[in-house]
Amino acid sequence: MKTRKLSLATFILGALCASLSACSAQSSGTPPRGDATGNTSSGGTGNAVSSGATGNVVSAGGSTVVVNGGATSVGGTVGAAGTTVIAGGGSPVTGGGGTTATPGSCVMAVGTATDLSIDDLEDGDNAIQAIGQRTGYWYTYNDGTGTQTPKPDPSGVVPFKPTMGGHSPLFSAETSGTAFTTWGAGMGFDFNNTAMKSCVYNASAYTGIKFWAKGNVPIKAMVKIPATTQSTSDSGTCTTAMMCEDHYTLTPAPILAAAWTQYTITFADTTTFAQAGWGVKVPFDKANIIAMQFQVNMGAAFDVSIDDVTFY
Repeated sequence: MKTRKLSLATFILGALCASLSACSAQSSGTPPRGDATGNTSSGGTGNAVSSGATGNVVSAGGSTVVVNGGATSVGGTVGAAGTTVIAGGGSPVTGGGGTTATPGSCVMAVGTATDLSIDDLEDGDNAIQAIGQRTGYWYTYNDGTGTQTPKPDPSGVVPFKPTMGGHSPLFSAETSGTAFTTWGAGMGFDFNNTAMKSCVYNASAYTGIKFWAKGNVPIKAMVKIPATTQSTSDSGTCTTAMMCEDHYTLTPAPILAAAWTQYTITFADTTTFAQAGWGVKVPFDKANIIAMQFQVNMGAAFDVSIDDVTFY
C-alpha cells in the first residue's frame, strides 16, 4: 500500500478570499507532498530502483526519478531519455540523456491519450494511479469551524483511507462532516506531486474529466490552475490575494443524490466549466493544471463519495 510523505503546510486560510461562500481550497489541512519510504518502480523499461536512506520514487515508464532526502542513490540506472530530479538534498542519480534539476524543483509531467484513468480507488490506498506520469494523493481540507472525517492531517502520519464500497465497486473516496460556517470543506488530489510540491501537469492530450459521485449536498468540482492559485501556494501565480482561488468549476454544481451518478467536465466548454466570476478572470489552460478538488459549501452537514475519476 502506498502512503505519503508530507512537507510543511502551504495552504492558507480562506479569510483572504473575496467571497467566503465561494472560497475554495484555502485549507486547514495540508495536501500530501511526495511519497513514502522505499517505493520502487511501477513499470516501464529503463527505470531505476534506488536505495536512498529515506526512500525514492521511480515513475512509470522510466522517465523520472525523484530522490526525497536520501543518501547517494544506488542500484539501477535512469532510462536513456530520463530526467533526474533531486529533492530534499539527495545525491544525484546519473543516466544517459537525463538532466538534473535543483533540489526541491518541479518537473513537468505530461499525460498521453491512452493513459486515461486517474483513480478508481480499487487498490484501497491514498495514491492516484501511477500512469501518464501522474503522482498524487487524496487529502481532505476545511475552514476549521467544524468536524470532518477523514480529518485533515498536516503531519502526514495518518494518510487518507478509501472507504469500503464504491461505484467500481470495492472502494471510493468519501468525506463527511458537520456544517462548517466560514466557507466549507472538501477533498482532492494533485496530478503531479513531485519534489514534495504540488507541481503543474500537462493535460493537453485530454478533452476533460469524468467522475462518479453520490451524496446529500451539492458539490463544487474544481480544477486548479496556476493563474487562479495564490502565488503563496505551490505553483500558484495569482498575486491579487482577494481575487485568487476562483477556480474553474463544473457548472451548475452537481446536486448529489443517494445513487451513483456520472458527471462530465469538458475543458473547452466555457458554459459548463467556468469561473464563478468573483475572482481574477483568466483563460483555462489544460497544459498547466495543478489539482482537482470536490468542495462542499458552508451551512450543511455533508456526506460525499467520489469514484472512478478519469480523463477522456
